[in-house]
Amino acid sequence: MSIKETRSTALDVAGTFSDRPLFFDGSLDEGLFLVRPKGGDDVVGMSGVFDEVMKGLYYGTKESVGCAVEMVKRNMVGLEEFRFFYGYYGWEKEQLKDEIRFGYWTVAACSPSVIDLRSVGSVGLWEKVLGLMGRRKVR
Repeated sequence: MSIKETRSTALDVAGTFSDRPLFFDGSLDEGLFLVRPKGGDDVVGMSGVFDEVMKGLYYGTKESVGCAVEMVKRNMVGLEEFRFFYGYYGWEKEQLKDEIRFGYWTVAACSPSVIDLRSVGSVGLWEKVLGLMGRRKVR
């Protein structure tokens, strides 16, 4: 489903991102996006607008989507370098630590190369990461 099909005004400033796929996640907040700039210049990081998740991967919200539009219009970042989400899940720090300790979650190292924002195939990110990790015994 695309942003245009959901009629989300939070992520579709001036129609720039209207044809980008929209991924559905948790019930918190309306709009969130990831951007992974390709190329050597880290214009996204230097902008100071987006928060860095890990080296080379940033996230933005509906409040910063206007800046993202400007970067696309100025050819600083390509449309394919964005992935948009409708909602997300969140935990308090200690809550997440406890859930990991009790075995509810499997923690994996990650890198921006694993999170390919340009591909939207039949295999989701979760399946891709689990495939890279191999079989794990569930406690």
